[in-house]
Amino acid sequence: MNSFWNKNLTLFEQRFPALVQQLGLSSHSECDFDFWELLPSKSLELTAKENGTFLHSSYAPKREAETLVKQSRTSETYGAVFFSMGLGYAPLKWAELYPKDTIIIVEPDPDYFIAALKYNDFTALFKQKSLIIALQAPSQSVIQLIESTTGFNHAAFIQNAAQTSHNKNYFESIHALIERNKQKVKINNSTLEKFSSLWLNNSCRNLKYFAELDGVNIFKDRAPKDMPAVLISAGPSLHEILPHLKKIKERAVIIAVDTALRALLKAGVEPDFIILVDPQYYAYRHIAGLKSPSSILITESAAYPAVYRFECKKIVLTSSLFPLGQYFEKRLGTKGQLGAGGSVSTTAWEFARFAGFTDIYCTGLDLGYPLLQSHIKGSTFEEKTHASSQKLHPAETALSTSLFQAGKKLDRDYEGKTLFTDDKMKMFAWWFESRTQQFKEVHSYSLSKSSLYIPGFSYKSVQSLLDLPVQEKKRIEFLNSPSEAAEDAIKAFDKVFIEFQDGIQSLYDTAVKGIRTAEKALLTPQQSVQYTQELQKIDNSIMTSQFKDIASLVFPTEQKLNSIMEQTVLPDDPVKAGFIKSKIIYGLIKDAIQQYQKKF
Repeated sequence: MNSFWNKNLTLFEQRFPALVQQLGLSSHSECDFDFWELLPSKSLELTAKENGTFLHSSYAPKREAETLVKQSRTSETYGAVFFSMGLGYAPLKWAELYPKDTIIIVEPDPDYFIAALKYNDFTALFKQKSLIIALQAPSQSVIQLIESTTGFNHAAFIQNAAQTSHNKNYFESIHALIERNKQKVKINNSTLEKFSSLWLNNSCRNLKYFAELDGVNIFKDRAPKDMPAVLISAGPSLHEILPHLKKIKERAVIIAVDTALRALLKAGVEPDFIILVDPQYYAYRHIAGLKSPSSILITESAAYPAVYRFECKKIVLTSSLFPLGQYFEKRLGTKGQLGAGGSVSTTAWEFARFAGFTDIYCTGLDLGYPLLQSHIKGSTFEEKTHASSQKLHPAETALSTSLFQAGKKLDRDYEGKTLFTDDKMKMFAWWFESRTQQFKEVHSYSLSKSSLYIPGFSYKSVQSLLDLPVQEKKRIEFLNSPSEAAEDAIKAFDKVFIEFQDGIQSLYDTAVKGIRTAEKALLTPQQSVQYTQELQKIDNSIMTSQFKDIASLVFPTEQKLNSIMEQTVLPDDPVKAGFIKSKIIYGLIKDAIQQYQKKF
């Protein structure tokens, strides 16, 4: 009986008893596998081949693993993700050198992980403080694991092509998802830096609506049975459905994004729902000057304040994506969380799913440039372009610039024909694809063959909608879902607001105390131990404050904070440098709180 096997299996069972049971492992039945050829290396350490290719160095596998690990870890690395692991040399070395890090082992075929237990002592790995073993995990679940543990910017991703060759497609799909998520994180950070002050300003001005307005919760899972939703975006293919929209409205619930509203009203159709969640002024411009008395507007608490003056049947809120709104929601009642995919069309799809629609037909969701156009004729985007057209800079130049600027790519539509698109639109397509995998009970269709093909979506003709029975009564009943706006919430608002003001003032005072303590520490270095202890108490007070997340909206992003620190001249003495960094951070917290206080 293999001694490694017995020891490793005992440790494995102690750490992950449910997983060992699920795999049907037993210390009395050592598993045999024939996919590896085991042989000694030049250093006499065990190495292996698969299909004639070495999984590890044929000279010194352990030295190879140590070099790889040390090269992969940086000061910003909190953990490592290993895509398969061969005999386990690399994750074992990582556990030995960095026992406080998170280690994630991803393996679609459990036999490959189990086989490694026979050939190495895995004690260090199973003793790792934070260890995740993802066996047979769907690629999307792996992404969620990484996002919720190390994050994409703080993980080392380690892969050996020979070790992942047994399931190349699986690992390639995960790598593609990781790159997309890294790009998403980068975009989100850039967006936060650019628009955080705007979001703060809008949120502060719209706080009262948390008490006054219903949330999308009133529509949750209330969709009429056997009735589809039609999601209307503003892509060029929207023109295909406009002539039929009045009849379709008798058979389906119409959910339109803000950019499509103008075109719909010109066609004589008021959508059942309008989605506007972008806080920027230009998003309000899509509905400015329009009215849609029979429509329900779904918006966010951080929307441009004039949005709330739009003439419609009713305005309802989604749960806020921002800390200030979340604080008030927690005390006044939640509104209903809709997943965010970075586009108003993703929010519209989320609302349809949230409401319980299992068939979602999409039109204008082109995610590309069919007919070499970016938006439907008559959309706010195109009309604005024509309004600003000049003799030396005509509208055609502006419209074509958006098409031929850098970053454009070629892809395929639903007929397999070539279509211009770009990285941003492909990211939205990936979001829709991932949601179809997550919610398999929801069936999504494109009403245009000329849109970017989204895996998980299929094409259906407009006629398929027109062939459905008229269900006007069901649609109206759904739209008249009873209000849940509570009188108690309106009465409680003033009390919650005062508690909020007191809370951020307390956090402000703590930050000021931190600044003064750090300054004292720099002036009296002989008392550095005492001041370090005081700063630790201040840090703990800030970290446990329920208001720290509110300040985080306008606190510099990690990337921006790193840039600030890099531009600061720090002394060689690490203790003094630490006090200076602490003073900078407390100052930034103080400034963030002041931005809120100036709004009230």
